[in-house]
Parts: sequence; C-alpha cells; structure tokens
Amino acid sequence: MHLLPRDFLNMSPRHFSLMLKGHKEKRIDDYKLARMMMFMMVRLLGDSKTAPKTPEALWPLPGDEVSKPTDEEYREVFNRLTQWQK
Repeated sequence: MHLLPRDFLNMSPRHFSLMLKGHKEKRIDDYKLARMMMFMMVRLLGDSKTAPKTPEALWPLPGDEVSKPTDEEYREVFNRLTQWQK
C-alpha cells in the first residue's frame, strides 16, 4: 500500500480498513488475470482430456465459492419480513 508513517497516523481506522480492503481486492483481481492467462495457455497447449474445464478448477481463489442460501436462511428472512409487515 506504500503508506508513509505520517499518512498512516493521519488516517482514521475506517479509512485504513477501506484502503486495505481495496488493496486486497486489487491483488485478487491481478491473480484472476494471471489465472485466466494460465488457463488459456493450458487449454491451448495442453492435452484437452486432462486440462481443466474452468479457470476456477485450475487455480481456486478467494471469492470463487458462491454459497447458495439454505432453506433455513430463506425461512428466517421470510419470517423477519412477515413480522416487519405486521
């Protein structure tokens, strides 16, 4: 992040947290770009039978796993909405 000590001390904790989050997201985006380039090379130059079918299968990164809500979570949200409407 290349912060000077003076900049760090003048920054609020919330601002630093947001800056850290942005830095992390930028690094993950860079990794996703590298993963896509690796995936294209593997698919073009590798054996089509053993090559992974998706970039996520080649190199899993944070944020790839998308979890679907469970039925219990749906019920809880529905119950909150019905209570709110009363």
